[in-house]
Amino acid sequence: MGYASLYFLLKTGLHYGHYLNLHWLPNLLLALLAFWPLPRPGWQRLRAWLFWPLALVLVYHDSLLPSPQRIWTQLGAVGGFSQDYLQELLGRLVSPVALVTLLATVLLYTLLRHWLRFATWALAGILSVPLMGMLGTAGSTGAPAPAVGASAANALGPQEAALQQFYQSEHQRRVVFAAPTQAPAFDLIVLHVCSLSWDDLDFVNLRNAPLFKRFDLVFSHFNSAASYSGPASVRLLRGNCGQTSHAQLYKGVDASCYTFPALEKLGYETHGLLNHTGAYDNFGKGVEQAAGLNLRHLDDNHGARVQMQSFDGSPIYDDLDLLSQWWGQHQRKGRAPLALYYNTISLHDGNRVPGLASRSSLDTYKPRLQKLLSDFDRFVSQLEASGRPVVLMLVPEHGASLRGDKVQIAGMREIPDPKVTLVPAAVKLIGMPKTAAASAPVLIQQETSYFGLNALLADLLHDNPFAAQGLPLALRLEHLPSTPYVAENDDVVMLRQADGRYALKSSDGTWVAFGAP
Repeated sequence: MGYASLYFLLKTGLHYGHYLNLHWLPNLLLALLAFWPLPRPGWQRLRAWLFWPLALVLVYHDSLLPSPQRIWTQLGAVGGFSQDYLQELLGRLVSPVALVTLLATVLLYTLLRHWLRFATWALAGILSVPLMGMLGTAGSTGAPAPAVGASAANALGPQEAALQQFYQSEHQRRVVFAAPTQAPAFDLIVLHVCSLSWDDLDFVNLRNAPLFKRFDLVFSHFNSAASYSGPASVRLLRGNCGQTSHAQLYKGVDASCYTFPALEKLGYETHGLLNHTGAYDNFGKGVEQAAGLNLRHLDDNHGARVQMQSFDGSPIYDDLDLLSQWWGQHQRKGRAPLALYYNTISLHDGNRVPGLASRSSLDTYKPRLQKLLSDFDRFVSQLEASGRPVVLMLVPEHGASLRGDKVQIAGMREIPDPKVTLVPAAVKLIGMPKTAAASAPVLIQQETSYFGLNALLADLLHDNPFAAQGLPLALRLEHLPSTPYVAENDDVVMLRQADGRYALKSSDGTWVAFGAP
């Protein structure tokens, strides 16, 4: 068959280039179908009709693209994208360099295939995959490579056994907000930011932005555990319990896991505020149904100035304007304490900013981030000027995936790898006496997630940090709970192994090595 050998050679090259994970046995069977000599022309024509549909299915299976079920469920969400954003995504998918390289390869193959037996090389390439796997040299860096075999001691395999042990351990964890002897001594504001990771900050050279230096605690290994907004919000707002699987997020859950209802029981007046409509992908409704924050607590945002248009064409309100208005309205009421969940999508991929020359949301990310950080910086100053004690938490949902890689184009977040899910969470205690306040942020390098953040909040509620005899932050951190790295989406799981390397569970249930420690 004319170009069957090229098909297998290209896939072998992509495998060793860490662009896909070649399953050698089904590829070998397909190659035998393609290369087995057939005497009759009718059988040869039938083989050609069978081969290429099977080849397309198999290359999709070898890739780390989402499962067909996942794509089908996301068609409605993609249909909500604006025309500008769809054109931008198409431009990222089609690489001129890759197209030219492919055309040159096809041309060279066409010229040489009558003189060289490429079928032999194709079979050798396929068989080299299990051979290199046995030698342990495949997949040590970059993206996918063959999975480690099943452990003799555990039929599940080492990665699956570690994952199940993680779920069992996390299922037993609970944070309880013990009722203080008097009303809570501080307000709580949670800034939930879409599309901001440590890797994004590095990519645009803003890791050392002034805002982060104003916080008391900065988490360098905080795992958001998800790369999409919906599950990230659920995980944040159910942070009183240990981390659960993605599937369990949308099933019945212990009511004690909900953070904001637990704060209400302590006397907090709880609020939710979005700098967007909340309509896309039913985000607002999802917060109500799956995270325990009732819609009656989502405050009106229409009084703020519109700063840009979202990827679906809806308005996005100015962060500083919206937060300033909300704070001004509620602190004048004299009610205490307040607990606010604030969600911003100012950094989301595909947003359009009036007045900026570039229509590419990748190009506008840095100026949008600079403005958001400046807005938060000025909001912190407003909180400080009010004289009210406030615990401020910055918790990004996930990264923007600005860098992209061999497996995902820039902006794609189907695989929740560390570049996307390790986010710059931070905590600031506003109103601390100057003698007790730290002169520089404490950098927390242990693996943490929402449970650790809520455990710290429980400690602050129990022992007032603003009191003269309050326990210093450094001592509170001695017992901060850690959470091993596990991140996931609907059908993909990323696990950090004991040796520091990452393993990916793909949609078909197989494990592959992913990246370097």
